[in-house]
Amino acid sequence: MKSEKVIVILDTAKKMFGRYGLKKTSVDEVARMARVAKGTIYNYFGSKDQVYLEVLRREANEIMEKVSSSVAREVSPNDKLSAFARAKFKYMRQAINILNLDREGIENLLPSAESIRSDFFEREVNLIRSILKEGIDKGVFHINDVLITARAIAHSLRGFELNWLVQESQERIEHYLDELMNVLFYGLRSVKKC
Repeated sequence: MKSEKVIVILDTAKKMFGRYGLKKTSVDEVARMARVAKGTIYNYFGSKDQVYLEVLRREANEIMEKVSSSVAREVSPNDKLSAFARAKFKYMRQAINILNLDREGIENLLPSAESIRSDFFEREVNLIRSILKEGIDKGVFHINDVLITARAIAHSLRGFELNWLVQESQERIEHYLDELMNVLFYGLRSVKKC
């Protein structure tokens, strides 16, 4: 019974935070929409901020599970890296609360949310790093520093998140990702024939 109420509260809060933001969402409204007593929310979470942090944690975990699953279905390191980027943008579009952190500024919303966003980023870096290591082991990639490369790729993709996901169609994002993967795999220089 307790876990059912928690799930209902978090699902309701996720929708409301996504629609109205942290500041404009009240515990009263979440309780009313979730059909629980306001005190129930405070008993389980202690505060609206804690509800928000749990919504963010769940959202980050769901995205990473889906992205990891997409990567695991591929065989070659190239396909895994491409699957990572495509899945990231596909599932980040659904992560409105994480996107709102970037849109409204983490420090303006809730400073402790920054650790959730940072942890999410590090999990992405670790997944990219494992793909790159596999590519090196298989002789597909030549990389001097795997961690720096993984971080560079993750930072690059994160830099595109907000603009692409808010302003671009899925089709356009796919086109951008095709070009980005092309540059990652083949570089920018043309090969001179002797």
